[in-house]
Amino acid sequence: MCASCSTLCTEPAPMPRRDRNLWFGLCALVLVAPWLLGGGYFINTSNFVAIYALPAIGLCLLVGYCGQLSISHAAFFALGAYASGILSARQGLNPWLALLLAQVLAAVVAVFIGWVVLRLRGHYLAIATLSFTIIIEVLIKELGSLTGGLQGLSGIPRLSLGGWPIASDTALHYLLWTVTLGVLWFALNLAHSRMGRAYRAIKEGDAATALLGVDVSRHKIEVFVLSSLFASLGGSLYAHFVTFVSPAAGSVMFAIDIILVLAFGGFDRLWGAMLGVLALTYLNEYAVTFADYKRVAFGVALVVIMSFFPTGLLAGLVAAGQRLWRKGA
Repeated sequence: MCASCSTLCTEPAPMPRRDRNLWFGLCALVLVAPWLLGGGYFINTSNFVAIYALPAIGLCLLVGYCGQLSISHAAFFALGAYASGILSARQGLNPWLALLLAQVLAAVVAVFIGWVVLRLRGHYLAIATLSFTIIIEVLIKELGSLTGGLQGLSGIPRLSLGGWPIASDTALHYLLWTVTLGVLWFALNLAHSRMGRAYRAIKEGDAATALLGVDVSRHKIEVFVLSSLFASLGGSLYAHFVTFVSPAAGSVMFAIDIILVLAFGGFDRLWGAMLGVLALTYLNEYAVTFADYKRVAFGVALVVIMSFFPTGLLAGLVAAGQRLWRKGA
Protein backbone atom coordinates (compact mmCIF):
# COMPACT_ATOMS: atom_id res chain seq x y z
CA MET A 1 0.00 0.00 0.00
CA CYS A 2 3.00 2.33 0.07
CA ALA A 3 2.68 2.71 -3.68
CA SER A 4 -1.00 3.51 -3.27
CA CYS A 5 -0.19 6.03 -0.56
CA SER A 6 2.34 7.80 -2.75
CA THR A 7 -0.08 8.00 -5.65
CA LEU A 8 -2.89 9.30 -3.46
CA CYS A 9 -0.74 12.04 -1.98
CA THR A 10 0.60 13.44 -5.25
CA GLU A 11 -1.05 15.58 -7.89
CA PRO A 12 -3.13 13.72 -10.48
CA ALA A 13 -1.17 12.75 -13.56
CA PRO A 14 -2.36 13.89 -16.98
CA MET A 15 -3.78 11.36 -19.37
CA PRO A 16 -0.85 9.49 -20.95
CA ARG A 17 0.08 10.60 -24.46
CA ARG A 18 -0.59 7.08 -25.72
CA ASP A 19 -4.19 7.24 -24.54
CA ARG A 20 -4.68 10.69 -26.07
CA ASN A 21 -3.24 9.55 -29.38
CA LEU A 22 -5.41 6.43 -29.40
CA TRP A 23 -8.49 8.51 -28.59
CA PHE A 24 -7.82 11.00 -31.38
CA GLY A 25 -7.08 8.10 -33.71
CA LEU A 26 -10.43 6.53 -32.83
CA CYS A 27 -12.13 9.89 -33.47
CA ALA A 28 -10.56 10.02 -36.94
CA LEU A 29 -11.67 6.45 -37.62
CA VAL A 30 -15.22 7.26 -36.54
CA LEU A 31 -15.30 10.25 -38.91
CA VAL A 32 -14.35 8.20 -41.97
CA ALA A 33 -16.10 4.95 -40.96
CA PRO A 34 -19.26 5.56 -43.07
CA TRP A 35 -17.08 5.83 -46.18
CA LEU A 36 -14.87 2.90 -45.21
CA LEU A 37 -17.72 0.60 -44.24
CA GLY A 38 -20.07 1.78 -46.96
CA GLY A 39 -23.18 1.99 -44.78
CA GLY A 40 -25.70 -0.81 -44.38
CA TYR A 41 -24.86 -3.82 -42.24
CA PHE A 42 -21.38 -2.82 -41.11
CA ILE A 43 -22.24 0.72 -40.06
CA ASN A 44 -25.34 -0.60 -38.28
CA THR A 45 -23.22 -3.09 -36.34
CA SER A 46 -20.76 -0.28 -35.54
CA ASN A 47 -23.65 1.61 -33.94
CA PHE A 48 -24.33 -1.36 -31.66
CA VAL A 49 -20.63 -1.41 -30.72
CA ALA A 50 -20.92 2.25 -29.64
CA ILE A 51 -23.98 1.46 -27.49
CA TYR A 52 -22.59 -1.67 -25.84
CA ALA A 53 -19.29 0.10 -25.14
CA LEU A 54 -21.03 2.33 -22.58
CA PRO A 55 -21.91 -0.39 -20.01
CA ALA A 56 -18.54 -2.04 -20.72
CA ILE A 57 -16.64 1.17 -19.88
CA GLY A 58 -18.70 1.56 -16.72
CA LEU A 59 -18.10 -2.02 -15.60
CA CYS A 60 -14.39 -1.65 -16.32
CA LEU A 61 -14.19 1.30 -13.92
CA LEU A 62 -16.18 -0.52 -11.24
CA VAL A 63 -14.56 -3.96 -11.47
CA GLY A 64 -11.15 -3.31 -12.98
CA TYR A 65 -10.25 -0.13 -11.15
CA CYS A 66 -12.25 -0.36 -7.91
CA GLY A 67 -12.44 -4.14 -7.56
CA GLN A 68 -16.21 -4.28 -6.97
CA LEU A 69 -17.64 -7.25 -8.89
CA SER A 70 -21.14 -6.31 -10.02
CA ILE A 71 -23.61 -8.18 -12.22
CA SER A 72 -26.20 -5.39 -12.26
CA HIS A 73 -25.25 -3.55 -15.44
CA ALA A 74 -27.83 -5.36 -17.55
CA ALA A 75 -30.47 -4.23 -15.04
CA PHE A 76 -29.43 -0.59 -15.36
CA PHE A 77 -29.21 -0.94 -19.14
CA ALA A 78 -32.82 -2.17 -19.12
CA LEU A 79 -33.85 0.50 -16.63
CA GLY A 80 -32.54 3.23 -18.93
CA ALA A 81 -34.11 1.63 -22.00
CA TYR A 82 -37.56 1.04 -20.51
CA ALA A 83 -37.73 4.34 -18.60
CA SER A 84 -36.82 6.31 -21.71
CA GLY A 85 -39.15 4.22 -23.86
CA ILE A 86 -42.15 4.42 -21.54
CA LEU A 87 -41.79 8.17 -20.96
CA SER A 88 -41.50 8.95 -24.67
CA ALA A 89 -43.78 6.31 -26.23
CA ARG A 90 -46.55 6.14 -23.62
CA GLN A 91 -46.35 9.49 -21.84
CA GLY A 92 -45.57 11.53 -24.94
CA LEU A 93 -42.49 13.27 -23.58
CA ASN A 94 -39.81 14.62 -25.88
CA PRO A 95 -37.28 11.78 -26.41
CA TRP A 96 -34.38 13.92 -25.20
CA LEU A 97 -36.27 14.82 -22.01
CA ALA A 98 -37.26 11.17 -21.56
CA LEU A 99 -33.61 10.15 -21.93
CA LEU A 100 -32.54 12.73 -19.32
CA LEU A 101 -35.23 11.68 -16.83
CA ALA A 102 -34.27 8.03 -17.34
CA GLN A 103 -30.73 8.86 -16.19
CA VAL A 104 -32.06 10.69 -13.12
CA LEU A 105 -34.14 7.62 -12.23
CA ALA A 106 -31.14 5.33 -12.77
CA ALA A 107 -28.97 7.53 -10.57
CA VAL A 108 -31.49 7.44 -7.72
CA VAL A 109 -31.84 3.66 -7.96
CA ALA A 110 -28.05 3.24 -8.17
CA VAL A 111 -27.50 5.34 -5.03
CA PHE A 112 -29.98 3.20 -3.10
CA ILE A 113 -28.70 -0.14 -4.43
CA GLY A 114 -25.09 0.91 -3.95
CA TRP A 115 -25.74 2.02 -0.37
CA VAL A 116 -27.28 -1.40 0.37
CA VAL A 117 -25.03 -3.86 -1.47
CA LEU A 118 -21.60 -2.21 -1.41
CA ARG A 119 -21.21 -3.21 2.22
CA LEU A 120 -20.63 -6.69 0.81
CA ARG A 121 -17.48 -7.96 -0.87
CA GLY A 122 -16.38 -10.52 -3.41
CA HIS A 123 -18.87 -13.19 -4.43
CA TYR A 124 -21.41 -11.90 -1.86
CA LEU A 125 -21.52 -8.59 -3.75
CA ALA A 126 -21.81 -10.45 -7.06
CA ILE A 127 -24.76 -12.49 -5.76
CA ALA A 128 -26.50 -9.38 -4.40
CA THR A 129 -26.18 -7.48 -7.69
CA LEU A 130 -27.22 -10.59 -9.62
CA SER A 131 -30.36 -10.73 -7.48
CA PHE A 132 -31.14 -7.12 -8.44
CA THR A 133 -30.77 -8.02 -12.13
CA ILE A 134 -33.15 -10.96 -11.70
CA ILE A 135 -35.68 -8.72 -9.91
CA ILE A 136 -35.62 -6.18 -12.75
CA GLU A 137 -36.00 -8.94 -15.35
CA VAL A 138 -39.02 -10.39 -13.50
CA LEU A 139 -40.63 -6.94 -13.08
CA ILE A 140 -40.26 -6.24 -16.81
CA LYS A 141 -42.05 -9.48 -17.65
CA GLU A 142 -44.78 -9.17 -15.01
CA LEU A 143 -45.68 -5.49 -15.41
CA GLY A 144 -47.02 -6.07 -18.90
CA SER A 145 -49.43 -3.12 -18.85
CA LEU A 146 -46.46 -0.78 -18.41
CA THR A 147 -43.55 -2.55 -20.11
CA GLY A 148 -45.29 -4.68 -22.71
CA GLY A 149 -44.27 -7.85 -20.89
CA LEU A 150 -42.83 -10.67 -22.97
CA GLN A 151 -43.96 -8.93 -26.17
CA GLY A 152 -41.70 -5.98 -25.43
CA LEU A 153 -42.21 -2.23 -25.73
CA SER A 154 -42.58 -0.92 -29.28
CA GLY A 155 -43.24 2.43 -30.93
CA ILE A 156 -40.39 4.21 -29.17
CA PRO A 157 -39.68 7.45 -31.06
CA ARG A 158 -36.24 8.22 -32.41
CA LEU A 159 -34.16 11.09 -31.12
CA SER A 160 -34.44 14.20 -33.27
CA LEU A 161 -32.69 17.49 -33.93
CA GLY A 162 -34.75 20.53 -34.85
CA GLY A 163 -37.82 18.38 -35.27
CA TRP A 164 -36.11 16.02 -37.74
CA PRO A 165 -35.74 12.43 -36.52
CA ILE A 166 -32.21 11.03 -36.55
CA ALA A 167 -33.14 7.96 -38.55
CA SER A 168 -30.33 7.07 -40.96
CA ASP A 169 -27.57 4.72 -39.85
CA THR A 170 -24.93 7.32 -40.74
CA ALA A 171 -26.56 10.09 -38.69
CA LEU A 172 -27.01 7.68 -35.77
CA HIS A 173 -23.40 6.60 -36.18
CA TYR A 174 -22.14 10.13 -35.52
CA LEU A 175 -24.57 10.70 -32.63
CA LEU A 176 -23.87 7.43 -30.84
CA TRP A 177 -20.11 7.55 -31.31
CA THR A 178 -19.98 11.18 -30.15
CA VAL A 179 -21.57 10.10 -26.88
CA THR A 180 -19.33 7.03 -26.54
CA LEU A 181 -16.16 8.96 -27.33
CA GLY A 182 -17.13 11.61 -24.77
CA VAL A 183 -17.70 8.94 -22.10
CA LEU A 184 -14.42 7.24 -23.00
CA TRP A 185 -12.51 10.54 -22.74
CA PHE A 186 -14.08 11.18 -19.33
CA ALA A 187 -13.24 7.65 -18.14
CA LEU A 188 -9.62 7.87 -19.31
CA ASN A 189 -9.17 11.15 -17.45
CA LEU A 190 -10.92 9.78 -14.37
CA ALA A 191 -8.59 6.77 -14.31
CA HIS A 192 -5.59 9.08 -13.92
CA SER A 193 -7.22 11.53 -11.51
CA ARG A 194 -6.97 11.52 -7.73
CA MET A 195 -10.34 9.74 -7.62
CA GLY A 196 -9.05 7.09 -9.99
CA ARG A 197 -6.08 6.49 -7.73
CA ALA A 198 -8.41 6.19 -4.75
CA TYR A 199 -10.39 3.56 -6.65
CA ARG A 200 -7.25 1.54 -7.36
CA ALA A 201 -6.24 1.79 -3.69
CA ILE A 202 -9.69 0.49 -2.64
CA LYS A 203 -9.19 -2.45 -4.96
CA GLU A 204 -6.02 -3.34 -3.02
CA GLY A 205 -7.78 -3.25 0.35
CA ASP A 206 -10.53 -1.29 2.11
CA ALA A 207 -8.97 -1.15 5.56
CA ALA A 208 -5.54 0.04 4.45
CA THR A 209 -7.09 2.62 2.12
CA ALA A 210 -9.26 3.99 4.92
CA LEU A 211 -6.09 4.52 6.99
CA LEU A 212 -4.89 6.90 4.26
CA GLY A 213 -7.89 9.14 4.91
CA VAL A 214 -9.96 7.94 1.95
CA ASP A 215 -13.73 7.73 2.48
CA VAL A 216 -14.04 4.19 1.12
CA SER A 217 -17.84 3.93 1.31
CA ARG A 218 -18.39 7.23 -0.50
CA HIS A 219 -15.94 6.38 -3.27
CA LYS A 220 -17.52 2.96 -3.77
CA ILE A 221 -20.97 4.48 -4.15
CA GLU A 222 -19.59 7.18 -6.48
CA VAL A 223 -18.05 4.73 -8.89
CA PHE A 224 -21.07 2.41 -8.68
CA VAL A 225 -23.47 5.24 -9.55
CA LEU A 226 -21.23 6.51 -12.35
CA SER A 227 -20.81 3.02 -13.74
CA SER A 228 -24.55 2.38 -13.58
CA LEU A 229 -25.28 5.68 -15.33
CA PHE A 230 -23.07 4.67 -18.25
CA ALA A 231 -25.07 1.45 -18.55
CA SER A 232 -28.39 3.32 -18.27
CA LEU A 233 -27.32 5.84 -20.91
CA GLY A 234 -26.45 2.96 -23.22
CA GLY A 235 -29.90 1.47 -22.62
CA SER A 236 -31.70 4.73 -23.41
CA LEU A 237 -29.73 5.20 -26.63
CA TYR A 238 -30.46 1.58 -27.54
CA ALA A 239 -34.20 2.11 -27.06
CA HIS A 240 -34.31 5.16 -29.32
CA PHE A 241 -32.01 3.50 -31.87
CA VAL A 242 -33.91 0.21 -32.20
CA THR A 243 -37.32 1.78 -31.29
CA PHE A 244 -38.16 -1.47 -29.47
CA VAL A 245 -37.09 -3.01 -26.16
CA SER A 246 -37.60 -6.60 -25.01
CA PRO A 247 -36.94 -8.30 -21.63
CA ALA A 248 -33.67 -9.64 -23.10
CA ALA A 249 -32.19 -6.16 -22.52
CA GLY A 250 -32.24 -6.81 -18.77
CA SER A 251 -31.56 -10.53 -18.74
CA VAL A 252 -28.90 -12.35 -16.77
CA MET A 253 -27.45 -13.60 -20.07
CA PHE A 254 -26.87 -10.01 -21.20
CA ALA A 255 -25.19 -9.29 -17.86
CA ILE A 256 -22.84 -12.21 -18.49
CA ASP A 257 -22.17 -10.89 -22.01
CA ILE A 258 -20.90 -7.61 -20.53
CA ILE A 259 -18.59 -9.51 -18.17
CA LEU A 260 -17.41 -11.61 -21.12
CA VAL A 261 -16.50 -8.39 -22.94
CA LEU A 262 -14.09 -7.52 -20.14
CA ALA A 263 -12.84 -11.09 -19.98
CA PHE A 264 -11.79 -10.72 -23.61
CA GLY A 265 -10.32 -7.24 -23.41
CA GLY A 266 -9.08 -7.02 -19.83
CA PHE A 267 -10.85 -6.08 -16.62
CA ASP A 268 -8.62 -3.10 -15.84
CA ARG A 269 -8.06 -1.78 -19.36
CA LEU A 270 -10.49 0.72 -20.84
CA TRP A 271 -9.07 0.23 -24.33
CA GLY A 272 -9.32 -3.50 -23.80
CA ALA A 273 -13.02 -3.04 -22.99
CA MET A 274 -13.47 -1.26 -26.33
CA LEU A 275 -11.71 -4.08 -28.19
CA GLY A 276 -13.75 -6.66 -26.25
CA VAL A 277 -17.02 -4.99 -27.27
CA LEU A 278 -15.91 -4.90 -30.90
CA ALA A 279 -14.89 -8.57 -30.87
CA LEU A 280 -17.96 -9.87 -29.05
CA THR A 281 -20.45 -7.81 -31.07
CA TYR A 282 -19.14 -9.14 -34.37
CA LEU A 283 -18.81 -12.66 -32.94
CA ASN A 284 -22.48 -12.51 -31.96
CA GLU A 285 -23.38 -11.43 -35.48
CA TYR A 286 -21.40 -14.18 -37.20
CA ALA A 287 -22.48 -16.84 -34.69
CA VAL A 288 -26.18 -16.46 -35.50
CA THR A 289 -26.16 -19.71 -37.47
CA PHE A 290 -24.85 -21.48 -34.37
CA ALA A 291 -27.40 -19.93 -32.01
CA ASP A 292 -28.09 -23.23 -30.25
CA TYR A 293 -24.43 -23.62 -29.28
CA LYS A 294 -23.34 -19.98 -28.99
CA ARG A 295 -24.06 -19.67 -25.27
CA VAL A 296 -22.28 -22.93 -24.56
CA ALA A 297 -19.22 -21.76 -26.50
CA PHE A 298 -19.20 -18.38 -24.75
CA GLY A 299 -19.62 -20.04 -21.35
CA VAL A 300 -16.71 -22.38 -21.96
CA ALA A 301 -14.63 -19.44 -23.22
CA LEU A 302 -15.39 -17.46 -20.04
CA VAL A 303 -14.38 -20.37 -17.79
CA VAL A 304 -11.15 -20.94 -19.73
CA ILE A 305 -10.22 -17.25 -19.78
CA MET A 306 -10.89 -16.78 -16.06
CA SER A 307 -8.88 -19.93 -15.26
CA PHE A 308 -5.78 -19.08 -17.28
CA PHE A 309 -6.04 -15.29 -17.74
CA PRO A 310 -7.74 -13.85 -14.63
CA THR A 311 -6.98 -10.26 -15.70
CA GLY A 312 -8.47 -10.84 -19.16
CA LEU A 313 -7.50 -12.62 -22.35
CA LEU A 314 -5.84 -9.66 -24.07
CA ALA A 315 -3.98 -8.58 -20.93
CA GLY A 316 -2.86 -12.16 -20.31
CA LEU A 317 -1.60 -12.62 -23.86
CA VAL A 318 0.30 -9.31 -23.72
CA ALA A 319 1.92 -10.30 -20.41
CA ALA A 320 2.83 -13.74 -21.78
CA GLY A 321 4.34 -12.15 -24.87
CA GLN A 322 6.42 -9.79 -22.75
CA ARG A 323 7.73 -12.70 -20.67
CA LEU A 324 8.69 -14.61 -23.80
CA TRP A 325 10.40 -11.51 -25.19
CA ARG A 326 12.45 -11.05 -22.02
CA LYS A 327 13.47 -14.70 -22.04
CA GLY A 328 14.49 -14.49 -25.68
CA ALA A 329 16.47 -11.33 -25.05
